[in-house]
Amino acid sequence: MARTKKPPPHEKPQFSIHSVTLSAEESAILQRLSQEASDFLGRSISSSAVIRALLRQVEKQGPSAADDLCFEVERELKAGVLWGKKKERA
Repeated sequence: MARTKKPPPHEKPQFSIHSVTLSAEESAILQRLSQEASDFLGRSISSSAVIRALLRQVEKQGPSAADDLCFEVERELKAGVLWGKKKERA
């Protein structure tokens, strides 16, 4: 009996490591989303997987979603949450 070839393994994407700073409320949201995804898919889903999915979803939705994201960042800045430096204009 002839053997059938195994399909080639899928290449795993290369990942880069980033640290994020979250408030207690945002951390709870991320944990809840991770738990909901775990319950839905029937396996453990990491916070990193949820963040990657959120990024892909914003990218897929296009400019209006990116605008909404910028408005959220602006709201955070106005509330006094400042990270990074203000751009200097030449």
